Formats: sequence, C-alpha cells, structure tokens
Amino acid sequence: MLSKDHLKEISKSIIEYGRPLEKSLFKKYFYDGSEQEIINELKKFQNVDGGFGHGLESDFRLPYSSPMATLVGIRHLSKLDKSEEAKEMIKEAIRYLESCFDKNRNGWFAVPKEVNNFSHAPWWHYNEEYEMSIIDENWGNPSAEILAYLYKYREYLKKLDVDSLIEYAIDYMENKEEFYSENEIFCYIKLYGVLPNKLQKRLKNKIQAAIEQLIEYEDEKWIEYVPTPVDFVSSPDMCKFEIKESKIIDNLDFIIKQLESNGRINPPWGESFYMEDLKPAYNEWIGVLTLNALTILDKYSKVEK
Repeated sequence: MLSKDHLKEISKSIIEYGRPLEKSLFKKYFYDGSEQEIINELKKFQNVDGGFGHGLESDFRLPYSSPMATLVGIRHLSKLDKSEEAKEMIKEAIRYLESCFDKNRNGWFAVPKEVNNFSHAPWWHYNEEYEMSIIDENWGNPSAEILAYLYKYREYLKKLDVDSLIEYAIDYMENKEEFYSENEIFCYIKLYGVLPNKLQKRLKNKIQAAIEQLIEYEDEKWIEYVPTPVDFVSSPDMCKFEIKESKIIDNLDFIIKQLESNGRINPPWGESFYMEDLKPAYNEWIGVLTLNALTILDKYSKVEK
C-alpha cells in the first residue's frame, strides 16, 4: 500500500514535471478535482479539424492533427463522456479520423509526413521511402484502439463501416503468428474491452498468445523499457489473459517501491533522445508515467487516501 505521506511527496513530482493536463487529471482522480478542468486542458490540444496535436503525445511536437495524438485525446475524453462538452469533442475527433482513414491500409497511419518538420523522437520519424513511420510496421497500433472508440461511439460515424473494420482487425490477429509490438497488443486489449462476447472469444486466444511472447516476468528487468504484467492488466476488473496473479501483485509492489524510493517514475528508455526543442518532453513523460503508475495502484486499491 502506498501511504498518504508518500502520495503527498509524489504529488510534488506531478506539480513539478507534469503539464497542466496531468495536474488536472491528478487532482480529479486523487483529490476530487474538476472534470471541467480536464476538458479545458484537452481543448488546448484539439484543432479545428477535430483532431488533436500540439504535442499531446509528447515525443512529437507536431502542432497539426495526427491519428496518434487524436487517439490519446479520445482516450482521455472517453472517461468523461457523461459531459456534453466531452461528447462533442469526441464527435469532432471522430470526424477527423474518418477524414484521414487510409483505404489502402484499411486503417490509419500514426503520423503524417509533416511530423518531420518538427522536433520528434526517432521512432516517430516519417520514412519517405516507405511512406510511414516505424510505428506503422504493426497495423494495430494505432488502428485497433481507434476502432475501439469508433465502435463505442458509432452513432457519430458518417462514412466508415465500423463492423467491417472490426472484422478486418480480428482477421488480422487470427492470421498472425509472431508478435513484435506490445503497443499493438495494448491497442487490441482496448478493442477487446468494448466488443461483445462473441467477438471477444475470437480475439482472446490470440491476445493471450501475443502476451505470452512479449511479457517480461523477471522483476529485475522491470526497471527497463519492457512490457510488464500490469501494462497488460491495468485494473483488477480487466480480463487477465492468463497472466499470473502472483506476478501482477509483484509488479504492483515493484511500482510502490519505485515511487517510495524516487518519488516519481522516470522514462525507462532514458534521456538521450531529448535534446534541444524536444527536451521538455522528458519532463512531461515523468508527469505522465508517474500519474499512470498512481492510477494503476489506485485501481488495485493500493493507495491510501
């Protein structure tokens, strides 16, 4: 259990390193803050075309809209969708996603080529020869999670046939044997969470097989950038996909010890990528990762309030 005193110390890291968005999220989820404040902060990242940009995904500073940043925006808004204002923002974001859907890919590319004109981490670089970033080597990131929100908010769709796209996404997984991207599986877990039981059944075994290939169970490696048990099962009410319960508990204890020792979570991929105009992104990630760790602990009732 993370004590009240430690939570108070960790809150100083959120205040020091977090963006106003993370601060508003922290206040909402730990101190009964305002949902309206979160919505107001998210508005700063939404463009007139409905998409999100302006560095919402910290590792690329593209001001224009991108499917990846829009995905992050909707992810936050989906937790606030009792608000009419949040619903309208989601509706506008879906308008953007329909406009940039790529028929040849039957999905979305993470970022447009304009990303190269602004500071960005190397994994977001748009390769002119292949006409995509390295992220796009795995179809499901971000397309599978985008489909989760299109399915959930299908009443806002004007053009796309979400049912046929869901069928494509499931077929893609059913025919895949080797898995290289945990981020793709995180997106599929989001999709799994909104689907009816008959469609979940078709995905479950493949998600389990992917997790078995990708998950890191050795706790001494959890300090590195590796997919850990709670990355796949971030709350106790989720499907566990046969991940060992004892390892989930060990992982939670590991996070608590990290927070108690350091008062924050530092990006495990290091600081070397963050130079010049991209330098602020490193501190932003401290805010994002620290808040994410606290949120996971709270869902498992591991934070004393």
